[in-house]
Amino acid sequence: MARKSLRLLALAAFGLMVLAQPARAQRVDFEKETHFRCYTISNQTPAPANLVTLDDQFLPPTALSVDEPELFCPPTSKNGLEIEEPEEHLTTYNAPSPLEPDLSVSTEDQFGPRTLRVTGARELFVPTQKLVGDLGFPRRLNHYWCYEASGPKVGQTVTLDDQFGADTVRVERPHRFCNPVEKVSEAGRFRIVEREVHLTCYEIFGPQKTVAQTFGVFNQFETDVFTVTSYQLLCVPAAKLGFTPITG
Repeated sequence: MARKSLRLLALAAFGLMVLAQPARAQRVDFEKETHFRCYTISNQTPAPANLVTLDDQFLPPTALSVDEPELFCPPTSKNGLEIEEPEEHLTTYNAPSPLEPDLSVSTEDQFGPRTLRVTGARELFVPTQKLVGDLGFPRRLNHYWCYEASGPKVGQTVTLDDQFGADTVRVERPHRFCNPVEKVSEAGRFRIVEREVHLTCYEIFGPQKTVAQTFGVFNQFETDVFTVTSYQLLCVPAAKLGFTPITG
């Protein structure tokens, strides 16, 4: 009980410290930072789990086993915005961890300010090179630890255009909120590159693709061949304005 009370106090103090610095939100360029559309990985080569230690702003350093890849997220243009860093891709891996208590997180992105209820960690987003053409490895891209999130829906229609085609989709409820995270694994220590840049991932709905895409990938966990077809999420750059524990 005493340990939980100390953790509550520490979370509250850190969250209030962030809230006291609203100017930090202006450091995130919502237009120039990369947007990602995330597709379900329907086929890949099974591989052993990877042991990692993750350290972000919500949880103390946490050792856990990272499992199979779930989503592949290429950079996407939203409403005609230029893709500034075409080499930046992310692959999501199952990486759950409980969060107690839930947090109320104040955020802002291109869809406006939003307060999210954030619960347990769910996935690790890992920088990934797509082995096509002359795309390099995305060395200036954060790892992200993504938490289950709920909050007001967006209810806007946007046009997304990425390497798999263009679609008009409806952006609805927030699904994940992602902190930049430091990752330590057998491959080494991977520090946070852009501490201010977070991601909010929204559910999107529209005409689904019917043609599968197959391609090679490389990241710190694996070299593999992925097949993707349908999309699930739009992850947009976000600023975290502050957070407080939800008690009672």
